Amino acid sequence: MFAIYDIQGRRFRDTLENLRKVEKINDGGRARSSDKTYEGEQRPTPGTTRAESGGVPVSNNAVHAYREMLRLNRREPIFHASQLMRYPVSTVIMDMGILAAQRYFHQQGLRQMPVLSAEQRIVGMLSVEDLMQYIVIDDGHVRYVEGKRVADAMSQHVITADPVSDVRRIAQAMLEYHLHSVPIVDEMDTLIGIVARSDILRALMNDPPLNMWS
Repeated sequence: MFAIYDIQGRRFRDTLENLRKVEKINDGGRARSSDKTYEGEQRPTPGTTRAESGGVPVSNNAVHAYREMLRLNRREPIFHASQLMRYPVSTVIMDMGILAAQRYFHQQGLRQMPVLSAEQRIVGMLSVEDLMQYIVIDDGHVRYVEGKRVADAMSQHVITADPVSDVRRIAQAMLEYHLHSVPIVDEMDTLIGIVARSDILRALMNDPPLNMWS
């Protein structure tokens, strides 16, 4: 399940298919559904798997030996956001000043963070690029516009996912909506984690049982 939050709170919670109905996708960035791509593909017969180059059958013994070499058989497959998300999540609050937010970004080494209200509810997303619009070059010196807060710079429109959301669906939403990260929010509207593109790529490298292609 996916949701949309803004400064007024949650205004949508439903499937990715229904998200597309309320949230327009930029046609230039729309990705093809990996589920549909593989829907009609011929499955390997039991006892063999097919190599990607030429569809050459590979014995299960060879696959087992390869997994033993990488110790893949000792890992559990990754299916859900809760298995992949990072937590606790670094966040900023709406009333934080722009300069204080920039310093916090630098301290955390991050380029994007969720924004929380005083009630600890997610109300926006803030990126380094959002902060850059409040930079002023004055007589050769770089400074930030005074009197501006995170609430002035943040994107007041956040697409989130449930902790049980399929990681493939999250990856698909990232591609379709050009998202760098997806906050993970539970049914009580509490931010409990975040999944970034780098988390999915890292899992693909380090956790081959990641359930991306089945």
